[in-house]
Amino acid sequence: MFKKIRDKIDNATRQATARAEQDFQGHAAQFQREAAAQGHDIRPQLPTLGMVSHAFGTMTDDPAMAEFMGLPAEEQLRQQREVTTYGQNLRWLHESGEPATAVVRTLDPTGRAVAGQLQYTSALDVTRADGTTYRTTITHLVPTMAFSQYTPGTRHEARIDPADPANVGVFGLVD
Repeated sequence: MFKKIRDKIDNATRQATARAEQDFQGHAAQFQREAAAQGHDIRPQLPTLGMVSHAFGTMTDDPAMAEFMGLPAEEQLRQQREVTTYGQNLRWLHESGEPATAVVRTLDPTGRAVAGQLQYTSALDVTRADGTTYRTTITHLVPTMAFSQYTPGTRHEARIDPADPANVGVFGLVD
């Protein structure tokens, strides 16, 4: 009897894995076509067991991510929506914002993490393309692996919302 149950579970697992792989391949092909239309050559790869194991190990080594993974599903979804909104704003700024540079003057933790990423406030000295400078404070998410890139004194490519100069996106380091 137990062998029949085990065999049914094994069979269902194999079928679900095969369907998931087919779904991934379909989504990957669609993503690849959309990326190619924008001039990018990206080839998604089905994660290997080693990749998944490494990713989970890395996630649980980060206390903020481990805490996030332990939250109820509803709170995880809420935080994921918050990160998505944050990312959409950054993308809009990057694509449509006024070019500028920003020097990080402070990097202060808010004591809050969103979807496993720590949140900080930073005072920035922003220099517009015309040379005018102003100071503003932003709240942003800083991945643990990128923390050193945002230390006070670092200079970054930035984009400013033309309608709201306090809405500044901070991007790559500038020499």
